[in-house]
Amino acid sequence: MDPDDRPQRPLDAVERQAHAWVVRLTSGEATAADGRRFRTWCEADPRHREAFGRARRQWELVRLAGEQLPATARQPVAPTQVQRWSRRAFLGAAIAAPASLAVVAAVRPPLGLWPSVTAMAADFHTGTGERLQIAPSPQLKIELDTQSSLRRRADAQRDGFELVQGQAAIETRAGLRLALFAGAGCVIADEGAVRLDVRNTHGQVRVTCLQGSTRIEHPQGRLQLQAGQQTRYDERLSGVVAEAVASEVSAWTEGMLVFRRAPLREVVEEINRYRRGKILLGESALARAPVSGRFRIDDPDAALEQLRLTMSLDLRRFPGGIAVLG
Repeated sequence: MDPDDRPQRPLDAVERQAHAWVVRLTSGEATAADGRRFRTWCEADPRHREAFGRARRQWELVRLAGEQLPATARQPVAPTQVQRWSRRAFLGAAIAAPASLAVVAAVRPPLGLWPSVTAMAADFHTGTGERLQIAPSPQLKIELDTQSSLRRRADAQRDGFELVQGQAAIETRAGLRLALFAGAGCVIADEGAVRLDVRNTHGQVRVTCLQGSTRIEHPQGRLQLQAGQQTRYDERLSGVVAEAVASEVSAWTEGMLVFRRAPLREVVEEINRYRRGKILLGESALARAPVSGRFRIDDPDAALEQLRLTMSLDLRRFPGGIAVLG
């Protein structure tokens, strides 16, 4: 019998702590400080990480169960006293479910509603809506965008870091040798002062050189970038280099998002990074609709409303910050 299939029993202290972390990390209020405390807790005892993984499986099970409901059962209805579950009641129902039917949500969180364990355990982490500036050395400045994680990584010849996920603006001074691992490749900056913008989302990496020059080392080869150039890679290195509009790429460092005829799908994905909850598109045909505009990242709901008005779309809101645009 799987340990998770045994009759329900009182949670021990470690399990209670694990479920408390689930509650905190899914509250939409988790901060970078919470991320550091969570990493410390995970590293304190192997049982902590195991208990957290078990707790998170229950949340994925609930999501999977919800997907099996008929469409009519998922329609929003007027709230009643019976429907207002407390978080404790919701967790209790989740914990009682047979975990053998669930998948590990700690690695791939459902709907992206919370960070993965790997992201939260990084040396530097930003939660939804947060940005963080760090100076690991006098010659290096890094600014992390929202929902971003950075960790130190050993490199024999250079200052080594890994962008686990998210986006980072990097500025180096002459004399620094930087190796920034991102996805399948590594961005090298060791030829004088450099300004870079690097983005890693689900292994899809975009590198923009804003000043100086940099190179990318990848299992499939090398690629050199000069100021004003940009490239993308994943497991494959295409070698395609494009001109970059610096003011658009780095707009987030000034609190703005700028789009020029970008597909609505990409715009929604970007706004989701700054908003607690999740925006979903109700119709797949809308995904390719072009969008142009400027949005403030400190008010993502205003951006959502702007999209609704300019594109004449319907907007339905659900508990937990879920919104369906269509």
